[in-house]
Amino acid sequence: MSQAKKTHPTYLFVFIIGLLLLFSQAACSPNQQAAASNMLSNISNGVDAALVEADDLVFAGQIEDENGRWLNDCVVVLFKDGEEVVRTTSRLMESAFSNNGPMDGVFELRVPNTYKLSLAHEFYLPNQALASMSTVSGVVGTRYLGTWFEDLNPSDLRTLNVPDKQLEYALVVLSMPQNELPDDYKPGNLTFQNGMLVINQAGAIGGGDEAVTETAVADPILPSPQSNVRFVVLPSQNNGKDWNLQMTGYFGNRWDVWEKYVAGHVPGMDWNTFEYAVLAHNPQLETDGFVFYPEKSYLLPLNH
Repeated sequence: MSQAKKTHPTYLFVFIIGLLLLFSQAACSPNQQAAASNMLSNISNGVDAALVEADDLVFAGQIEDENGRWLNDCVVVLFKDGEEVVRTTSRLMESAFSNNGPMDGVFELRVPNTYKLSLAHEFYLPNQALASMSTVSGVVGTRYLGTWFEDLNPSDLRTLNVPDKQLEYALVVLSMPQNELPDDYKPGNLTFQNGMLVINQAGAIGGGDEAVTETAVADPILPSPQSNVRFVVLPSQNNGKDWNLQMTGYFGNRWDVWEKYVAGHVPGMDWNTFEYAVLAHNPQLETDGFVFYPEKSYLLPLNH
């Protein structure tokens, strides 16, 4: 894990206060001197805690399309243990976690650091690698503890686990911009279960949770899944072929996926096109050695 990005001025502040207290002790009675020492000790302990524990937890990043163009107005939702806790939209802004100045397509999701997480805690990615966490200083102590997510696309997601606290955070980029968001996607209607975005049908209190488009899965245009493979049709962005078929639970390579779930199901899509287009829509594949893993979600083309 990386270290704090700024050096705190707090130690100088404590040093100055300490000197003032020491000088004042010369003219004080023994009881007053003891009180001054206790005060200095309490200030020191409070500062030590502030330097370690951040006020807020921040998940920041940047969203881009398949051509690398940064996208504003994308909706990003943060879930804790499956429940939505906060959402925001990408926009022109500067994040202290990127060091790149103001950019389009940037977002920050901030939540109170209720669990007093610090750099001493380990945040794990789904492949069991450690996430890179850093801190941002405040006037006194650490203001933010967070991380920066790169190469995010619409319909993308990231998860982080904190075993010490039995916490799972999931960051989900919705597939449509803010002005096209349907009522079913409003706050309170979404949960995150088993690596999938789930919608509470009609937003009814006490209603059962179902996949985003449960009825659409039975549509004859969909390929037949293997056991443990699940498809969810996300809202379409256009009237032609769209990469809005979300697949979870599959293990294999690109050719396997092409043969089983694309060839013959998406007219006009040949292997040479799919071989590279699938990487643009699923950049995690290149990182994972071009292998589909069952615990991850992927986007496939769908003929409407």
